[in-house]
Amino acid sequence: MTATQTHHYWLPVPDRTGYRWTRHAFRGHKWDGRSADTSVCNVQCAMTQPSELDWFQAPTCQECTRIPLEEQSR
Repeated sequence: MTATQTHHYWLPVPDRTGYRWTRHAFRGHKWDGRSADTSVCNVQCAMTQPSELDWFQAPTCQECTRIPLEEQSR
């Protein structure tokens, strides 16, 4: 595995409606300001700067939790 595959960061992102937010994991060290990316669980996400409330209220994607843990145990 390369370094970019072993590092990930979390970011709350809105769904397509913009009303529901979910905290997804993304490959890399930190968000670089790009407007879209694919999460660890392979969901296309529009990315924007989340508020503190978004961090607090957004549920964590269970697949984005499971996948890095499985990769780590390989």
